[in-house]
Amino acid sequence: MEAFILLLISVCLLSIYGFIYVAYRLLRKVKQEEKSQFKKTFVILLFLAVLSGSSATWLVLP
Repeated sequence: MEAFILLLISVCLLSIYGFIYVAYRLLRKVKQEEKSQFKKTFVILLFLAVLSGSSATWLVLP
């Protein structure tokens, strides 16, 4: 169980890192076709960070 919790925490941290990188790239001037790709990635990484973070929290608290 501890290994699964550590896996979820590492997925959460990696997706937050990717989320910050994509947000930084979206704020800079990029081409329109790159912007749509970064928006999709932004949403996916946000969902993954929330899902893995809440799952890890749910497993740690009880």
